[in-house]
Amino acid sequence: HLRRARQSLGSNFTAVDELAEHQIPTTLAARTALLQDLYLELPRWGFDVTIFSSIDDDELYVCITLENPVAVESYLLRSGVMLQIRQDVVSKLGISQPPEEVVSSPPMLRYDPRIVKNLHKAGVLERDDPRDLFKTHYGKSKEGCIVKGSDRFMMIFRQVCTHLDLDAAKSKGLLVDWYPAHSQRWLSKLSKSWGKFSLMTDLTFLQPVNLIHDYFGARVAFIFAWNGFYCKALFALSLLAIIIESAGWIATSYIDAVIVQKRVVLAFSIVTVVWARLAVNMWTREQQFFLKMWEMTEDSSHEVPRPSFQGEKQPSPADLNLMVKQYPSHSAAARRCCSTLFTLVFCCVVAACIILWFQIFQGNLDLAASLCLSIMIVFFQLVYNLLVPVLTEWENHEYQSTYYDSYVCKQFMFECVNRYSAFFFLAVKQRWTEAGCPHGGCMASLKKQLWMTLLILSASRIAQIFVASIIVRLKIMWEDYNLKKGLKQEGKETPKRSFAELQSKFAETRLQEQIDNMMQLVLALGFILLFGPVAPIIVPFCLAVFVIQLRGSAYMLVRFSKRTLPRQQFGIGIWGTIVNMLMHVSVLFSGFLIIVYGDTFAGTPLLTKMAGIIIYVLCMQVVWLLVDLAYPAQSSATKILQARRDRVRKVVLEKATDLSAKMAEVDEEDDDCSPCSAFRTDDGKFLSVNADLVEEVKQGEWDKIPHMQDAVSSRSGVNKH
Repeated sequence: HLRRARQSLGSNFTAVDELAEHQIPTTLAARTALLQDLYLELPRWGFDVTIFSSIDDDELYVCITLENPVAVESYLLRSGVMLQIRQDVVSKLGISQPPEEVVSSPPMLRYDPRIVKNLHKAGVLERDDPRDLFKTHYGKSKEGCIVKGSDRFMMIFRQVCTHLDLDAAKSKGLLVDWYPAHSQRWLSKLSKSWGKFSLMTDLTFLQPVNLIHDYFGARVAFIFAWNGFYCKALFALSLLAIIIESAGWIATSYIDAVIVQKRVVLAFSIVTVVWARLAVNMWTREQQFFLKMWEMTEDSSHEVPRPSFQGEKQPSPADLNLMVKQYPSHSAAARRCCSTLFTLVFCCVVAACIILWFQIFQGNLDLAASLCLSIMIVFFQLVYNLLVPVLTEWENHEYQSTYYDSYVCKQFMFECVNRYSAFFFLAVKQRWTEAGCPHGGCMASLKKQLWMTLLILSASRIAQIFVASIIVRLKIMWEDYNLKKGLKQEGKETPKRSFAELQSKFAETRLQEQIDNMMQLVLALGFILLFGPVAPIIVPFCLAVFVIQLRGSAYMLVRFSKRTLPRQQFGIGIWGTIVNMLMHVSVLFSGFLIIVYGDTFAGTPLLTKMAGIIIYVLCMQVVWLLVDLAYPAQSSATKILQARRDRVRKVVLEKATDLSAKMAEVDEEDDDCSPCSAFRTDDGKFLSVNADLVEEVKQGEWDKIPHMQDAVSSRSGVNKH
């Protein structure tokens, strides 16, 4: 394992090399060698490094930051990160755009020092300083930096992952954990405006999407934007659902309940179809605006291969002189087919268990049946949640985007069977069984099962969020108790735990947790689209799921969760395709319910009923077309934003290039952005970056590593003793 790790780390990692050649490999020795090599190599990559010991002296924390201006510029040139122009620069360019309007948000440009220099020479900028052109972010540095913290972290992450698979190192016990560090300043800002349960009664459901994007990345921002939008949409639909349910309840006093139920199904089917299309168009508008606001495209050219991707080094199709890891496409397709087949087999097992549940409880689908069904759903979900990461990892995806999509597809395939199959069985099969429909009709039985099951699942979601926060608190309290107990016996005071160390005790919110949270929302929306016409009363329950998820997830993210990796994502990605699929299936299923259970087609031949379903589906397609004409998915605000940004971008380039040929010449030194030249001075020495306690780490003198609070105090000249 050590030699294999040494190949992935590169030729500069000498401690691992020496360990593999001269010592018997052990986990402790490998940890030590890896730590020493990382601590020596990270400054060579331009990163500032700090090491400190945990307050109970059983862990070492290595903090990596990117602060050196030359290193930041080098990674900025290579990464292709887009930087936003300052608002005041727009007016200096002679462009009139109302700054208070959102659509006047300045455009983003790739960093090029020549543009800054030429704009300064043209008199647009007062100084030849990129901070005069681009938006500046302030953190620890009073001067500010043009690259925000989440982008700098991704620069560090990509560079480290080029040499080391962090997740593999963690799974093998070489690392305890790794995570982006939280910013207390940002957490305070987000806690006040977003991450608190007191907002549960805020029916505007507004989300600080730009703040979320800047701190947590595009993927998390789009998830919360979508969640908040559908909270508003479901709130409007809940009012209609309550009105229709109330009217149906009143009508049962004068008309037979079965007839009333059939009329409710028809009425709410049309309402749901119109609402679903209108909601999708409105969200598409909002999504397109944010995509343009953040200058995001589907171009994956800057996507970094996953460190765990396995393959043989072969000439790159883009450059035959470049050797990159590649895996045969037919082998990759075979692996994905096998994992999909396994998922289908598991789905069949789940479907068989649901059929067994129906056989046991048929004719008596009461609270006990709903409780049993909910327990089955949660149990199978927990089991498959353990299997799906293994299956997706085995597929050997080269990029994170395809890994994410494959994970979501398999998870959704399973959850459809796990969540919906029981209710499809009740709607389609129950009336043809020996027991037949219970008293009140099959749809009444289905309605009862729906609202009871959703009520139980909603309560379980509240319990999950509550338990997750309690677990984090109990873990910290238990460690503090044991530490105080041990130090008290030695007559020592308990040191203060730093915030960087405290975060290691927080809950994870990585890819699996993000997918699971979004899956709960999409499945709840699916219940409305598929079964809402049968039971409009489930809409308020689904709204409760969305609101709890919205506020609970925000509360967990800013208080009890590690900071997520700020991943990029083009909108909600594959989730949009899934929602569209649910919409089309819902139209087909509601047509089936109306034709099969309605009086119009009662006693008619099967061919006539099939024709009726087809006519219903075509009519709903026409309704969707009318909705698209009345409220199209394209937004005029997005077009204005695009036009204004194009204008600013055009003028910037004109001003930057409207100089003499002499001004356009750039020294070779300015164009050299290789890692070696970027981090060395003219005499060949490495740039000065902070790396404390290098000798102690190199010699393995771990008892000399101070706690973080002690290190901070010594730097500031404060003697806390």
